Amino acid sequence: MSHLPFRGDPQPILKVNGTWHFYYLYNVDFPTGNGTAWKLATSHDLIHWRDADIAIPKYTTPYGDPWSGSLIIDHDDRAGLGKNTIIALCTMPMPNGQGTARWFSTDGGKSFTFDRPVMTNPMPNNTTIKDKVFRDPRITWFEKEQCWIMSLAEIGKIGFYRSSNLTDWSYLSGFLCDSLGTLECPTLFPIVARDHQGHHKGERWVLLCSANGYRHGFTTGAHYWVGQFNGQTFTPDAPTGRWLDGGSDFYACAIWGDHPLTSHPQEYYYAIAWKNNWDYATELPRINYYGSYTRVRTLTLQESDAGYILTNNFIAPTEIFHNLQKQTLHKQTLHATQSLPIPLTHAESYALQATITSTTDGQWPRDITITFQSGQGTPFTLILSPSRNNVNLKRDHSGFAPSQNIAWTAERNAPLTFDRTLTFTALINSSSIEIVFNDGMLSLTSLAFPQLTPATPHITISDHSCILQSLTITHAS
Repeated sequence: MSHLPFRGDPQPILKVNGTWHFYYLYNVDFPTGNGTAWKLATSHDLIHWRDADIAIPKYTTPYGDPWSGSLIIDHDDRAGLGKNTIIALCTMPMPNGQGTARWFSTDGGKSFTFDRPVMTNPMPNNTTIKDKVFRDPRITWFEKEQCWIMSLAEIGKIGFYRSSNLTDWSYLSGFLCDSLGTLECPTLFPIVARDHQGHHKGERWVLLCSANGYRHGFTTGAHYWVGQFNGQTFTPDAPTGRWLDGGSDFYACAIWGDHPLTSHPQEYYYAIAWKNNWDYATELPRINYYGSYTRVRTLTLQESDAGYILTNNFIAPTEIFHNLQKQTLHKQTLHATQSLPIPLTHAESYALQATITSTTDGQWPRDITITFQSGQGTPFTLILSPSRNNVNLKRDHSGFAPSQNIAWTAERNAPLTFDRTLTFTALINSSSIEIVFNDGMLSLTSLAFPQLTPATPHITISDHSCILQSLTITHAS
């Protein structure tokens, strides 16, 4: 899927008759015109996508353009629009502020017809609020209660609403959060919990949203809490929550499963995010970058020493390396007196998979520095610091900088536990890097736009030694 034209929030992907349907916000007029439509792409494997044109157009109703939302296949005709109708609930800019509108499709999701508004902003006359946030409805079906629960982004909270017909919604409660700026794209889902050894630990609920982390030394990203939901209120295990990805460009995260989101927990879920950041998104058209999406990730819930965390791994990571054009470096010891070049034919898009271990006495270098090149471009720099159990991703010398805003120039720092073995998979192209460590215990996603200067990627260590067990390089699929 190409970068052009402007691409915004992804919607939770829906399986229709065995085919994945991916709807995303799309503005063919950007940057000279505004307003988004819902564009459709389809896939059989969540990896390879085919364009399927506009599904929900913009500016064809009195309510402007469609924004983010979610989709439901109404098998039992609870909404009165016909059995197996696909229903889209999305935010639209209504006269009294943001509200939820309903669209429906009877052709398998190829195109949608506008039906009606089903929710309106509860504070239409409050002139003291600049952004009357009341948006991004995401839906979970509750089997026992025979109703849907909607998670909705509101001012300083995530609201929960209930409906049995996707038309009439009643307020249940609000999860308050005033330290993460404007909340967006909230999703509530139950998931099977596992311990370190993979043993079943029951189920937990996850509440995830996109948020602003500047008060916490972060930028924008996907934030989540693990806890319990009793059908009316969400209670987190800890008030602070966690970031799903430690990079700078993992926003508007959409969550879905092999089955529709219900009150029955699934072993894992899928996620996809917009690779961009609103602090500099409007500056990027200067280099013809208008937004793109991460590779689909799989999420599982694993117990750790710091509580439950969502692992965040690439879907089908081994498939990335099923390629005849690959090279493998075999086991060798890395010393501080040498730099190990990474053999690369200056491909524009490639992947690396590496396993690094400490020496037999368990000793690690203080720092392991890896530079990544895209084509013949200036590098990303990854600094692995076993002494601090930390990883840094630097892009301040990686070519075009759309902004001097701290959101672009700051290093990305994230905690990473170093035992005896460290693994990572990195996808690098001409606009970004996505890295997953230790089978999803940490991921980093960041944009960068290299300028063409000849260079060779390499690995250096600060002191002592470590062992590169293997390194595989291939063109990314």
